Amino acid sequence: MLNLDNLNIILFILPVYQMMFYAVQLITLRKRNDPSRRPLGFLMLLMLLYLVINATRYLGYFYLFKYLYMIQLPILLAIIPTYYLYLRAISNSSVGMFSKHPLVYYLPSIFMLLLNVVAFINMSPVQTDFFLSSGGSLSTNKDNAISFAVLVFLLGNAGFIATQVIISPFHYISMMHKLINVRKNNTTYLPHFQTLWSHVILFSVISFVVLGSLMNFLTPAFNHILSTIFNIGILISGGLAGYFSLKQDKLYIEVASVATEEFKVNDAADIPHNAIHKADNKHAETVSHEEARNIISRLQHHLVNDKPYLNSKLGAMDLARKISTSKQKFTYVINNVMGTNFYGIINKYRVLEAKELLKRPENQNYSIDAISQMVGFQSKSSFNGCFKKITGLTPSEFRKNNGK
Repeated sequence: MLNLDNLNIILFILPVYQMMFYAVQLITLRKRNDPSRRPLGFLMLLMLLYLVINATRYLGYFYLFKYLYMIQLPILLAIIPTYYLYLRAISNSSVGMFSKHPLVYYLPSIFMLLLNVVAFINMSPVQTDFFLSSGGSLSTNKDNAISFAVLVFLLGNAGFIATQVIISPFHYISMMHKLINVRKNNTTYLPHFQTLWSHVILFSVISFVVLGSLMNFLTPAFNHILSTIFNIGILISGGLAGYFSLKQDKLYIEVASVATEEFKVNDAADIPHNAIHKADNKHAETVSHEEARNIISRLQHHLVNDKPYLNSKLGAMDLARKISTSKQKFTYVINNVMGTNFYGIINKYRVLEAKELLKRPENQNYSIDAISQMVGFQSKSSFNGCFKKITGLTPSEFRKNNGK
């Protein structure tokens, strides 16, 4: 029978499995040409580790929690800075908006870790048990060692976390203003970056940190009602952060690799042998330059004449089979010879087809969504991002200008 205790256990376990799913997706499936996935996966991993440590406290694994407590708050303090490193990576920028060295973002987390280590070294095992069982800040013991540990607890939760939560939105707003100003002068700047998704992720991450910190103050182990409320909040905030992070990552892969210049078959002959990364593909040694040229030629002929990209469910295996090659060789050629990926090739042809459709008078009654679906795009955000990168205009702007 489901009671409050069982519900609490479920609500402590669900966020852990949810965040584990996102972390595994982003870390184990990281693409070589996707620099933003590493910090994004690290962000999900930090949130996962915090949830695991928090669960050990409330689910009765006190003997384990007292060894993990020292890194609990430093992990919580590292979550928001990691999101800023993700923004730095997805913008491909180490200057301007993200000019600080990455280590600077983690100084509060590192400092708190050192203070926690000092505090625990100064306490005996009995004092440590008393401090942790009393809920940290709720301790009224006048012992100097415990008082110092309480001071460190308050400094971290009421000092560093609060400062981080207050300053972060202002810092983020400043960065977004700079992004908007850059886009005014360069309409193709970061076409893969969705500001609305970024807002949702940041809000969710800050909510996660605030809820985690408040749990340290307000929900000792016996308070099941408060812990239930906080866990529901953590489940929602963590879920939103992970969901939109995966969406943004997928959009980056689909848009960032789209080339604005046409690749010619003869270009394959100009690539030196030492540019081939054999470690990236087990079939590298079996793909000669002549074979690569043939694969590219068959691919371009198939795309131009048969238009397979109009099928929204088209996959790399389908395309490789149509041009009579293996998926491994096909992937190797488009990644290492053509310098793009499957999405980069397919989405470029889809945009070119969309341009033709938008020019035709008989298609003026079709919505932009309908046009995107007609050329094979599964999402409007991907269509807009790819279209803007190639043309410098949104589909609506292109249609308006063409109409004139």
